[in-house]
Amino acid sequence: MENGHPSTDNSPLRATVKVSNPKGLHMRAAFAFAKLAARFRSTVTVRKQDRKVNGKSGVSLMTLAAVPDTELDLEVAGEDAQAALPILSKALAAPSADGLDRLIQ
Repeated sequence: MENGHPSTDNSPLRATVKVSNPKGLHMRAAFAFAKLAARFRSTVTVRKQDRKVNGKSGVSLMTLAAVPDTELDLEVAGEDAQAALPILSKALAAPSADGLDRLIQ
């Protein structure tokens, strides 16, 4: 915030997250993450090495083939990026897809 007004700087916010789900970023986890990401206005990008995908697409997320302990780079850009990044980081690192909807209250 600048002078009490939201910042107009739309620089992406980034975090590196390790996949801790014992099944990796499998179908259910990928689609649960995408559904959660879609609740935000910001763009959400997930990268694995040199491959980047739309974080709001479960199918695209599955193409990353992220097995347990894979490090993924999460990038969020937009007006609600500051709110989105910690929630989405926690979701991507979750050991299970269960309860991801509860991360946003």
